[in-house]
Amino acid sequence: MDRERATVWSVVGLVVATTLVSGPLVGAVDLTTEPDTDTLGSGSVTVGSPSLPAEATITAGRFGAGQYTLRVPDATVEITAVEGRPILAYRLSIPQRGYSRSTAHFLTARNAGTFSLSMADDSFDPSTVDRSEYSGAIEIVARANGSERVVANRTITVTVVE
Repeated sequence: MDRERATVWSVVGLVVATTLVSGPLVGAVDLTTEPDTDTLGSGSVTVGSPSLPAEATITAGRFGAGQYTLRVPDATVEITAVEGRPILAYRLSIPQRGYSRSTAHFLTARNAGTFSLSMADDSFDPSTVDRSEYSGAIEIVARANGSERVVANRTITVTVVE
């Protein structure tokens, strides 16, 4: 019976000692894990084989919806290496409308391979759509370590569909 008591008191003593040594009062031992030090936009990405769409559409709403919807097809790239947490941005600008839009895609090593970049639909008031087509520019930009690099860019036609 004395052996059992000694074992229990030894375990209790070990728990109390560990708590005291690693606690806020003494703090001699740090038993926590290091946080992930990779910040967004740091590291590097190797990107190849970009495929950008040749056109986008602005489509009139159906059944009296009263809005025009801008739809931009996805772009694709082949990611061969990712280090840290770089960002790929997918941008569209339509200078004749004074319109610009960008989406950010945060990368990790798991994104290696074919990667699709998408852009959510946007809407316009019908009174602002005054042409049958607009000229636009689309690009993919890699951001890492405080700098930007254009991976691919293209002039596209934005067609208005009534």
